[in-house]
Amino acid sequence: MRWLPMSVGAMVLTAAVLFGSAYGAAASAAHRGILFPGHPARSMAPGTPLLSSCSAGDNGGACNQLALTAIGAARQTLEKMGGMSLSLPAYAKLTPPQQLFVVVNLERTERGLAPAVVLSKSLNAIAQGGARAGRDPAMKSVPRRLHGGGRTVYASANWAGGWVNPLGADYAWMYDDGPGGNNLDCRAATSRLCWGHRDNILNRFGGHASCPGASALAMGAGHAAAARGYRESDTVLFADVCGPAPTDAVFTWAKAKKLLHIR
Repeated sequence: MRWLPMSVGAMVLTAAVLFGSAYGAAASAAHRGILFPGHPARSMAPGTPLLSSCSAGDNGGACNQLALTAIGAARQTLEKMGGMSLSLPAYAKLTPPQQLFVVVNLERTERGLAPAVVLSKSLNAIAQGGARAGRDPAMKSVPRRLHGGGRTVYASANWAGGWVNPLGADYAWMYDDGPGGNNLDCRAATSRLCWGHRDNILNRFGGHASCPGASALAMGAGHAAAARGYRESDTVLFADVCGPAPTDAVFTWAKAKKLLHIR
């Protein structure tokens, strides 16, 4: 496998990929929304006063509700799909890395894609380093074999700064990442860097030619209250594993579903 770094620069958004090639099995025919290689026709700024009335780092109920409402409106407008379904009171009790794990997995599963099954301690450490530095996680630090699990065949990551809270970061990555949005490397609708963060989140993963057996998707996430002048810095890191999931799980999708009443 080749390990080639690629970055997508932006004012408050960056993405990185470490890869041999993009790949993945087909998603379930029951999915809703738009999946790669498709994209929304345009970016959409939050339809609520999330950015104007919530200060950076505000992870309280009111600002989380504004972000969740904005996500629902963007989904309906851009993709003709329903809003995100989760228990906000239960969500509020999670740590920011756990919250990032949950919202990114909901973006995947509510479109028929397989979730990241574990939030890995070792991947969290790499993601946290990126969040503290206000940049993408250090992709060259992603181990070729994860703790107690299989070998990494694909890895990608996103960073967002100044987007209030984890739900806000998810909004930026998923709905404000294309033409007219905050991705400054997306200067034309035909740019290959448009929707790069969304593509990282909605990569189908799995099915790599060098991995004929079982595979698993693992994730890391990081959060910092201040980085590079931003009072909110969030990262997510994906690792597609050929073989079993890593055993250094600090949170799992199975536990998240139970706690947040996710079907």
